[in-house]
Order: sequence, then structure tokens, then C-alpha cells
Amino acid sequence: MENVMAIERLSDILRPESVLAPLGAETRDNAIAELIGVLGPSGASVDAKAFSEAVLAREEAGSTGIGNGVAIPHARSPRIAKPMLAAGLSPRAIDFKAADGKPVSLVFLLAVPESSPVSHLKILAALSRVASDKKLLRALNASSSSRELYDQLAGIAV
Repeated sequence: MENVMAIERLSDILRPESVLAPLGAETRDNAIAELIGVLGPSGASVDAKAFSEAVLAREEAGSTGIGNGVAIPHARSPRIAKPMLAAGLSPRAIDFKAADGKPVSLVFLLAVPESSPVSHLKILAALSRVASDKKLLRALNASSSSRELYDQLAGIAV
């Protein structure tokens, strides 16, 4: 039975320090590593190596590039205590082998406890809605700073 954390907005799982605009990485694996580096709340221990392996294994099973320039690399892990999100906006096109064949500029990295499949799906659904909202995507892609990107993402309902 999942202990469902009340997640109403992305700000419940996303911190300003976990948003990178610009994202410096030029490859899928480097983008994932860069976002893992800023993922957790201050002082939280995220086993970066183990979580990176889980995320990359998920990528090998099928690309998380969902189209419209958005990727949502994600994994559940017993070592994650609560859902966490990091976001990056890349000024360069990153090849995530997306479903639509287009490169990615907006990357959301989602970490969820192994015991939270409902929260995992709820958050993925919210991020998928972001990817299908052309007006919102234009605004997010036009962000000129990490803070501006965070401010736009924070109020999005989950």
C-alpha cells in the first residue's frame, strides 16, 4: 500500500536549486548526470551512481523522449525517500531518441520511491500534459534563467 504524499503542484517536488537553465550537457547521459547532481533537497543523500544506473536502464528499455522537445528520464528506487524532480533547459538539441525523432531541449528528471507507483504515474501524467501544451512549452523554452524556468513550472498542477 502506497503512502501517498500530497502532491498538488510541481513546487511540492521541485526546488529552485534543482532547475538548470541553461543545462550544460550535450548528450542524454550527461544531461541525466547533471540533473542527478542537483536533484535532492539540501543534505539529502541520493545514491547518484545507483540512481543513474536505474535511470539509464529505463532509457535502454525505451526512450523517455516523449516528443515536442521534452524528455522525462525517471526511475523508482528503494533508496529515494520521497518524490523529487529536477528540470533542465538546454540551449542545444539533445538526442534522446524521442518518439517523434526530434531532439530535446526540456528535460525533467523524476526520482520516486519504489513504494510509490501511484505518485510516479500521477507526476508522469502531469509532465506529459506539459509536453502537449504548445503555449506553455514556448514559454518554458523562452526562459532566460533557472529562476524564471522554476517560477513557470512551480505552479503546474499535478
